[in-house]
Amino acid sequence: MPTQNLQQDIIKELGIDQLPSEKQEEVLTAMTELILKRITLRILENLSEDQQKEFDKVVSEGDPEKATQFLSQNVSGYEQVVQEEIAKFKTEMKETVDALLV
Repeated sequence: MPTQNLQQDIIKELGIDQLPSEKQEEVLTAMTELILKRITLRILENLSEDQQKEFDKVVSEGDPEKATQFLSQNVSGYEQVVQEEIAKFKTEMKETVDALLV
């Protein structure tokens, strides 16, 4: 899922569109980074040692498209893993926001 779509989805679902734009950007950046870390950690569990080394090389090149392509080719159900982690994160954040508003 492209980062822009992910951010728009988070703004909508969590209702943070009421925050000033600079605060929105700050919150979205932190959330996006956290989601990407969670996805990466989950995916690394499914890679062999050799695949992990290859993934590290691809990531070090700094090309997110290559990294995504590598994962799509080497992780069975990659898109499903991404969607599951995003859904879990949004649910957790929604519960946190709702608890803060009570």
